[in-house]
Amino acid sequence: MEIKILNESYHPNYLKFDCSMKLKILFLILFLLPTFVFANNTRRCVYINSYHEGFVWSDTISRVITDELKNSCEVISFNMDTKRNKNIDFIKAQALKAKNLIEKVKPDIVLTSDDNAAKFLIVPYFKDSKIPFIFSGVNWTAEKYGFPFKNVTGMIEVNPIKPLYKLAFSLTYGKKVIFIGDDTLTDKKDLSFFKKYAQKEGFILDSLLANNVKEWKNAYLNAQDTHDFIILGHNSAIKDWDDENIKNFVLKNSKKLVLATYSWMMPYSMIGLIIKPQEHGKWVSQSAKAVLDGYPIESIAITTNKTWTTFINQQLLEAANITLPRSIKIKSNIYDVDKY
Repeated sequence: MEIKILNESYHPNYLKFDCSMKLKILFLILFLLPTFVFANNTRRCVYINSYHEGFVWSDTISRVITDELKNSCEVISFNMDTKRNKNIDFIKAQALKAKNLIEKVKPDIVLTSDDNAAKFLIVPYFKDSKIPFIFSGVNWTAEKYGFPFKNVTGMIEVNPIKPLYKLAFSLTYGKKVIFIGDDTLTDKKDLSFFKKYAQKEGFILDSLLANNVKEWKNAYLNAQDTHDFIILGHNSAIKDWDDENIKNFVLKNSKKLVLATYSWMMPYSMIGLIIKPQEHGKWVSQSAKAVLDGYPIESIAITTNKTWTTFINQQLLEAANITLPRSIKIKSNIYDVDKY
């Protein structure tokens, strides 16, 4: 069979038809393309971080938000830096700066992370405003802030307290515990929930919220002789903290089981039931996309994080001469302390 490829010259109307269609298509492209570009480029999302750049938790949330929303809106960020600066006047001043930024930018939606943005920004300035807000990392409960408002939803941060206590007891058969953290709102809230569970289940829980490394080290050393296991909170507000110095300190002075729920504390912990900032960043980003696409924010219920990952620090376990059963090892990830 012979197949002939027709040439345009064989059809007098072809060229006229072709040019006409091309002009129509070109017109549609020129007409519609600016609409799409304009819509995407002018939608603005503001991210208010309660803490500072360099803090692992909020850095991860920020990175996920920026990546997830890159095709949905321009993301403008502001760091309140209230983890390192705990003075109330400073926090209020930073919240006012965030408020002024939001009013200047006029964003389509605002995303926040952690308690101070909720407490000092959303509650006093944006309750029931026309701007939708989605929070993340508010510890344990949002009831004290009155959430949800008609324009506010979010993800609450909870730690796996019950699994942590059960795991520690299965390994130590002891119920005398100490929580060592920093003197911040986050660790105060965490500690209150660790205390509630301890009281309910018959654990004796002591605590120290350290302001400096000397206080932290003294509490850690004393706990080796006085407690059955140690739970570590945050360290970001502890003055004079040096990662390498503390790594060497715990390697030389650990005899009791040490546990944590935050990834950046794993170099100083033997077991971590680590919650994931990625889960928070992903959820608030997906919720923001839905709101930007017209879904009513009041129809998005407040939720909590659901997952964690178990890590073990084999180097510290060996230094303390603690051997974990195989049943725990096969379900855990090995934390490579030399990479951090």
